[in-house]
Amino acid sequence: MSLLPILALLGLAAAASAGEIRAPQCAGESVGWESPVVLRQYWARRGNLGAASPTQSRAQQGVAVLQDQGDLVATRNLFDLERRNLRFVPNATGSYQGLPGTGVLGPTGTPIDLSAGGPQELELPFSFPFFGTRHRQVFIYGNGHLTLGEAESPGGGWSLARFLAGPPRVAPLFTDLDPSRGGSVSARMSAEAAVFLWRDVPGGGQINRNSFQVMLLPNGEIELTWGEVGSGNAVVGLSPGRGLEFTAADFSSGQPSGARGALVERFSEREELDLVSTLHRFYRDQSDAYDQVVVYTGRPLNPSPGSLAFEINVRNEVAGIGLPVFDATAEWGSPGRLSSIVFMDSVDPYLEVDGFEVLAHEAGHRWLANARTPANSGSPHGVLQGSGGHWSFFLDTDASVMGGNDIVERSPGRFETVDIARRYSPLDQYLMGLRLPEEVPPFFYVEGADDFRPNRGYKPSSGSEPGVTFTGVRREVRIQEVVAAMGARLPDASRSPRVFRQAYILIADAKAPATPARLAAVARIRAGFEAYFREATDGRGAVVTTLP
Repeated sequence: MSLLPILALLGLAAAASAGEIRAPQCAGESVGWESPVVLRQYWARRGNLGAASPTQSRAQQGVAVLQDQGDLVATRNLFDLERRNLRFVPNATGSYQGLPGTGVLGPTGTPIDLSAGGPQELELPFSFPFFGTRHRQVFIYGNGHLTLGEAESPGGGWSLARFLAGPPRVAPLFTDLDPSRGGSVSARMSAEAAVFLWRDVPGGGQINRNSFQVMLLPNGEIELTWGEVGSGNAVVGLSPGRGLEFTAADFSSGQPSGARGALVERFSEREELDLVSTLHRFYRDQSDAYDQVVVYTGRPLNPSPGSLAFEINVRNEVAGIGLPVFDATAEWGSPGRLSSIVFMDSVDPYLEVDGFEVLAHEAGHRWLANARTPANSGSPHGVLQGSGGHWSFFLDTDASVMGGNDIVERSPGRFETVDIARRYSPLDQYLMGLRLPEEVPPFFYVEGADDFRPNRGYKPSSGSEPGVTFTGVRREVRIQEVVAAMGARLPDASRSPRVFRQAYILIADAKAPATPARLAAVARIRAGFEAYFREATDGRGAVVTTLP
């Protein structure tokens, strides 16, 4: 079967908001492998590369199938609580009964400074009972919620899993908000009530405004009130914390009641996968044995606008590769090992092709491609990079899956791109911890490129393409220049792991079940990627993709 019709399907991935954990490496207006247009052009040029091998019975093994139970896939549910009031009363089951109220937004109280990004701790004027525990401390956050008794670690976004698994929480609008850009957050305290008001707070990266209020009463009742709300993706409700159990509610229906656990409604402007909840569910049944988790879905559920696939770094302990050292594993449900998540979206386009180049590209973002040299350290991306995380079109990368081209100097000052996306280059392998500096041969980029044939105005950020000729000046680069700009890669290849463990997940829901064909495709890709990765790293690295 021709790959062109299959790759045309890749442009159908849904666009959505990814929250605020960390910006995915390949979200947004990418011109790398994540662009469906670039991918279709690539397959057209490369022909039938990556065609599937015959499915074997063992290819059905080794994939974690997660069935959505209302916690993984955010269905389209438009926010419908504007200018409404709900009173939550403790019920006999230990949860809460929601009743329609008549309350309105109150006056602005004492300002709360949330410009530093973290929460502010306040003392309640009474001991507030919440899910069987009394609290005197409340922590208020800019992103539309408060926690009781303890603060939450910074970062982590506003996923359903974070809402459920964190501290006890009351959330009138748990979403990405930015009080540093406008509006106000304030508190009014008395023996009769503690009232917290967000007024005209803009959404993160948006121009909308959001006004809402929480009122805590001494008898344990809670009032939530909404004014004008512009952010359409949010979690609303009450959670006892430290669990994943919840009752899904429709708060606008009149009288929602929680049987046990949290009482929550998730609002979303589109259908998308909640990646944080997916990882939390995965780790309920699996050990913390994986460096990277790869997620496929049964249908397009992309939570990152404008991308086909993307990677999110969860933890980095490596110096000298252009990434900060950090650890956000707890936010994703990992006890500490997970480093990276690859989201591949719907598996259906891969039922008859493997797409190893796409997978290798996303997996490589765990380490790549952020290198620079001293001469360009002050520019946005530098001469080695095209766009963030991708090599420059004019960099001779020996056909790296991370971009650039295999470039040959046909005559003095005249160059041609001859191949793309075959492997991880020696520079890639150094950054991955698979080569020592002395094992990286010199490479080059072309400065002042001009006179393109075909004449399409290529730029450093252009996608890889064979058969392009251009003029320019050859500039040689040695790895010592990269080390001088970035610092040494630590740990180096003598101490860095060379075997990496991946886990593969297939998300199934009522609209797209885990059919035998879908499961077989993920299992085939999983098993085949082991050989692909070994060859792409010149035998220096390996991935193990089996589940224990």
